[in-house]
Amino acid sequence: MWNRPAAADARAASPLLQHWQAEAIRLREAHWGPLEDRAACQAALRRPPDLQERILARAAWLVEHGELHDRLVQWAVGARWALAALWLCACLAGIGTAAAVLGQGQVNLALALLGLLGLHALTFLIWLAGWLPGLPDSTALSRLWLWLTRRLVRGPDAALAAQAFLSLLGRARAWKTAIGLISHGAWTAAFLGAVPTLIVLLSTRRYTFHWETTLLSPEAFVGATRALGHLPGLLGFPAPDDVQIAASLGAQPLAAGVQADWSLWLIGCIVVWGLLPRLLALSACILLLRRRRARLAVDPSLPGWLDLRERLLPTHASLGIDRPAPAAATAASPAAPAAAEDGRAAVLAYELGPDLAWPPAGLPAGVADLGRCDSREDRARIRALLRAPPAHLLFVCDARLTPDRGAAAWLDELRRSCPDLRALCLGGTPQRVQAWQDTLTQQSVPRIPSLNGWLEYIGSPRHD
Repeated sequence: MWNRPAAADARAASPLLQHWQAEAIRLREAHWGPLEDRAACQAALRRPPDLQERILARAAWLVEHGELHDRLVQWAVGARWALAALWLCACLAGIGTAAAVLGQGQVNLALALLGLLGLHALTFLIWLAGWLPGLPDSTALSRLWLWLTRRLVRGPDAALAAQAFLSLLGRARAWKTAIGLISHGAWTAAFLGAVPTLIVLLSTRRYTFHWETTLLSPEAFVGATRALGHLPGLLGFPAPDDVQIAASLGAQPLAAGVQADWSLWLIGCIVVWGLLPRLLALSACILLLRRRRARLAVDPSLPGWLDLRERLLPTHASLGIDRPAPAAATAASPAAPAAAEDGRAAVLAYELGPDLAWPPAGLPAGVADLGRCDSREDRARIRALLRAPPAHLLFVCDARLTPDRGAAAWLDELRRSCPDLRALCLGGTPQRVQAWQDTLTQQSVPRIPSLNGWLEYIGSPRHD
């Protein structure tokens, strides 16, 4: 199982994770309806009165108390593995390309440069052109990375995690930068595989280098060699002189020293015109991505967040106390029955039908009755009573009704508040009872067959 972050660590989460969680919750509610978030909103209202911070706090609470955190972690791990696999394949491709262009001994310099730098130069220019407005925001490598991630991460909410991540990067104008990181990382890995392969093969085998042409003149190759070898020469890579370049156009074998110069010239061209541009572009993408990530912000006007403004920044919150409340009002506040003061045990009815009498007859004096829970006001009253939770709590539900997300969320909240929560299902068809059983199993809440069985359970000496 993936480790779930503790509530105390919510503030320590990275900004990217916080906004990713918020975007995932927003999309989930947009697709499947609002979540039961009363406890999440109460936790958010304890934060400073800033809408963005409270939206992030609400999302962090919902993710922490649900299953979405595991999906986000799984998708993040799968995305990293997919990226590592993609870069490993690129490295192996670079090794294979370097070995292929050298061949068996006769190296055509023009074809070697074309094989090692041709596709790189083309894709690099395409990436530069991709910053122009109106061009697609995806490449073959980025689509392959997403495809590999989908193959590695399956199950519920996997697509939601990917959609939230891409939506977040797109809104922050960081998706093109992320595409550049994927692409430049792959090409860097390819050149990191190709350059050592060239060095090893050129150091252990004998190769002869030459230019071949039918249409071009020798002066064209002299100019090309000088132009390509200028920057490598500044880094210490030697370049053949004009005589040696002209001699390479002939059929006569060259001296060993000339062949060594051609070898170093070829390696210098790959390093300067291939590896270094990709390293610089990769570094630029990393820096830009970090800058864009630091500027992530919540847009309250987006659907899903617009409706939260009144709940997370209530207009009455800034009005203060108008006048002291009447003294008689304090007597109307709900209080637990006297039997609940010892914290022994309590029962709670959840949305029981009007034909089901409550409280049940014969309830012992030591068991507190928390009443019915049929509305948000009832939940608020019960939360107040559970600030000092009983040692044992019985959740009584009407199994004629189908459990929904609200019931599951309420069970989860009760389970976290009470050390020993058990459930009793009244009535219902076998299908409905099984639906409740599935919900109880998902929330790790044991089901008991009868009220008397629960009373015997809490009355046994080992549970005193």
